[in-house]
Amino acid sequence: MKRKRKRLQKAGWILLSVLLVLMLLPYLIPLSAPAAVLPQPPFSNSAFDQVNNVSFHYRVFEPMGTPKAKLLLLHGLGGSTFSFEEAAPKLSQQGILVLAVDLPGFGYSARTPDYDHSQAHRAKNVWQLLTQVDARLDAQTAELPWHLAGHSMGGGTAAAMAIAQPQRAASLILIDAALFETARGGFLMDFPPLSRLLQVAAEHLFLTEGRVTSFLTSAYGKAPTPAQVRGYLTPLRLPGTALAFSNMVKTAKNEDAGKLADINTPLLAVWGSEDTWVPLAQLEQIKQIRPDTQAHIIQGAAHCPMETHPDQFVTILSDWLLQ
Repeated sequence: MKRKRKRLQKAGWILLSVLLVLMLLPYLIPLSAPAAVLPQPPFSNSAFDQVNNVSFHYRVFEPMGTPKAKLLLLHGLGGSTFSFEEAAPKLSQQGILVLAVDLPGFGYSARTPDYDHSQAHRAKNVWQLLTQVDARLDAQTAELPWHLAGHSMGGGTAAAMAIAQPQRAASLILIDAALFETARGGFLMDFPPLSRLLQVAAEHLFLTEGRVTSFLTSAYGKAPTPAQVRGYLTPLRLPGTALAFSNMVKTAKNEDAGKLADINTPLLAVWGSEDTWVPLAQLEQIKQIRPDTQAHIIQGAAHCPMETHPDQFVTILSDWLLQ
């Protein structure tokens, strides 16, 4: 019995030692800290605004002449304004003022470590950003209401904006939108070693060219071009991205999609027929909540129809915005 007890004690000490090493190891691997400012604007039409001390990067695609409509574009998880690189200029050529925004923690917006990534909070911040943008427009353009479009995660933000201030939204456009809660492990991020481990894994293992190529191949339903990989990877490699991602996992929360039934904002849904990330079943859920949803399914497209099928995507949105 004494030998057995000693063996158990020894095994216990070994296990405890291993756990301590695993808990301490992530802290021995360095992480980048968020940068205070970017050295230069990333695009010729880049602009920055402060909203509650958080720096938002956005791009303005201006039409020739007086705008006929105003459109907000919000990207999905891991994306940025680059997600609309093909579609945004073509939409502006139709007479639409297009504003593509990087949500905090993504693109070239701030990597604020304690930012609240709940969709309700994001919605409040983006509405404030639009108020600030409108203040710089001519009076006629400023009076135009905003059409709110969001892709995937950004669809949840756009929906939260419409729910919060339906009187300001001309319409809601959901692009393969992720509106419904899935199982979340955010509570695990309250354990500092696990949070740190996720940050280390994200920065040193996941934010690589190979991983981004695989990510885009799945999202596009085909291999991305080198330019597309660079377009996604460059902002993901900005200092502080891993820290922001960890905080997003901890604080992300969707609004109740059922609240869309309580507003009369016109609703357009655009989906890829081959989307395996947010499948067509979720579009059917949206139509159950809002039977008046005008739905367009782009055949052959996967999760990112605005990138893989930009001409069809632009035609659908232009017809909707200019009707």
